[in-house]
Amino acid sequence: MLAIFRLFSMVLLLSAWAIAAQGEVLIKATPDNGVQPRLTLDANGGVHLLYFKKRLNTPAAREGNLYYRQYDVETGRFGLAVKVSSSAFAMQTFSIARAAMAITDDGRIHVMWYYPRTAEFIYSRSNPERTAFEQQRSMVENFREGIDAGGDLAAIGSQVALVWGAGDLQAEDERTMFARFSHDAGESFGEEIMLSNPDLGACACCSLATDYLDESNLLVAYRSAIDGIGRHMQLLTVSGTDNELTGASYGSMHDLQQWELSACPLSTNDIVRAGDDQRWLVFETESRIVQMDLRNQADIAKIAEPFTETRQKNPALAINDQGLRLIAWGEAISHARGGRLNIRIVEKNGEDTGYVLEEEIEITQYSFPAAAALPDGNFLVLY
Repeated sequence: MLAIFRLFSMVLLLSAWAIAAQGEVLIKATPDNGVQPRLTLDANGGVHLLYFKKRLNTPAAREGNLYYRQYDVETGRFGLAVKVSSSAFAMQTFSIARAAMAITDDGRIHVMWYYPRTAEFIYSRSNPERTAFEQQRSMVENFREGIDAGGDLAAIGSQVALVWGAGDLQAEDERTMFARFSHDAGESFGEEIMLSNPDLGACACCSLATDYLDESNLLVAYRSAIDGIGRHMQLLTVSGTDNELTGASYGSMHDLQQWELSACPLSTNDIVRAGDDQRWLVFETESRIVQMDLRNQADIAKIAEPFTETRQKNPALAINDQGLRLIAWGEAISHARGGRLNIRIVEKNGEDTGYVLEEEIEITQYSFPAAAALPDGNFLVLY
């Protein structure tokens, strides 16, 4: 009997160790019946949420506003909602037009989103206390033709970068990437600047992802449209972003970045940095989610096989303080349906931890997953 008790205790201990080693995953619906959540971390590990909420008086419509909340790690609850958008707008049903969020060192939240009715990119920032947002601003004037998918923004120190794709929607092979830069935490922005090589084109309705590699280098991960079919994942590094731009260069092209397709795949991607040695990108190639180490771009691999032979889409990434990477995505997605949630957790050395999401969770209509690492090493996933 004693031997059985010891064996049982050892099993419990090993199970607890396995959970601690791979991080507990807290899976929650987006609060307020919201959709299209985005999660990001500040320099102190604080978790911040941006989401869209439909107005209650128009249940059949898609009009609503963006809201911001901060997550309280101790209670496991989100704080009071703060409205981000100055006026209501119609949510884009495609996940490609999702809003983006970043944080500067002064504590301000910076948000960029797309107005489909007027084809505008809108920007707003919070006060340092994050209790209110400024009057929203339209940010693109000169290179506005054909803006159709979501742009992205990044922040480091007091710098903010807004990045988007533009150009004739009927000539995707001539479209390109543009940006505006701020050096005073969003108080003012410089002129609209072309970033990418127009010979590569830019997929008209795929989102992009951008983040600072350091104070003077910005990475833009976007899908090209070479000859209208070369919809590869391009890695563009723009240098001199802390002053005047000094150049731009492209990373090498791995087989898992290449996707030949005559139609737009309506894809999204995600970049996360954690500490000085963690920079990862997740994206879709040929209907499968791929991960790439941005510090060693030869370290690239598919994440996992799907539940069934359907498309994997809309990946979100989080990295905890142990270097564990959680990747969440949706499967079997339609125009309105968010699909079934799937999750994998990967060790820092690339080994799969064996975590499997056995519960069947349907992502809310018109939505997609978001992920963040918590200060205690666990993960938060919203859908």
